[in-house]
Amino acid sequence: MGNHIFAEYPDKDNLTLPNLCEKLFDTQKKSWPRLTKACRDLASLRTREIICGSYSVYLQYNPHRAVSSGASVDQESIKNRPCFLCADNLPDKQQGILYRSSYLILCNPAPIFDHHFTIVALQHQPQEISPSLTWLLQMAADLSPAYTVFYNGPACGASAPDHLHFQMIPVNALPFLHTLSFLPPSKEISSVRFSKGDNLNRSVVIIESKNREALQEQFTHLDKVIRRTVPTNSEPLMNILCTWEKGTWRLVIFLRQKHRPDAYFAAGKQRIFVSPGAVDMAGVMITPQLIDFNRLNGDTIRGIYQEVSLPAEIMDIMPSTYQTLKD
Repeated sequence: MGNHIFAEYPDKDNLTLPNLCEKLFDTQKKSWPRLTKACRDLASLRTREIICGSYSVYLQYNPHRAVSSGASVDQESIKNRPCFLCADNLPDKQQGILYRSSYLILCNPAPIFDHHFTIVALQHQPQEISPSLTWLLQMAADLSPAYTVFYNGPACGASAPDHLHFQMIPVNALPFLHTLSFLPPSKEISSVRFSKGDNLNRSVVIIESKNREALQEQFTHLDKVIRRTVPTNSEPLMNILCTWEKGTWRLVIFLRQKHRPDAYFAAGKQRIFVSPGAVDMAGVMITPQLIDFNRLNGDTIRGIYQEVSLPAEIMDIMPSTYQTLKD
């Protein structure tokens, strides 16, 4: 793995992690032709705004995300392919920042935004948030104020569900985070704000705290509530955005009932090649195919959000379930 290490954090010069990431990006952009081309292509991508009633969604025509959006994540497919996030399988010219001796921060070779990174666990282990939440919170604090860190569940947008990883993007890249600042809670218990998303077509839970241990406790409790409300033997379907600002952590949790909309599996012209992950749920919908970029409208987007999100009636009963389990 030594050939893939560009720098370490913390480092002897006490550089901030955002500064180290900036240096990594600038170096890789010059030395790694694949990233050079990806950045050039990213600069010419087409986008357009779609008004969906009370909110906007920005479509991004990004054909280079077709591999990620079309990734087969069933157990048989994963078993039959090498893990592309393991250090031994990284491209020769790809380098990263060794983060706290446990993760490698890499430039994403198929970026959605400028300065899009993937944070990969050194150890090959399944994508699972509960035992990894401490790391997510630490990353958000170390990367503040420049980046937002996010997590895609193993059946909820992650193209490598067999290898634990997070992603980071510039903090202002997702307009939906600004919308959330003005989102009235349907109910607030302790530091958990439940939002049904009546005007957003998505089911959202927000947890905020200045205390890391308290935040982890609230998340663990929320996980129990979801499992009680929507019985499952595996991790509940969710996408998580994490920010740290002025000493306060915020987890924005999109609760899901399915990975992809039915139209994703349709044949011919009926197919909509959209596979929502955290970025899509947060208001930037990636369309690898031009036909979808041109034809998606507010009704279609609202329908996709509603189809993949937990139903409103389940969100209605979650606060009372949360309070009951807490008491």
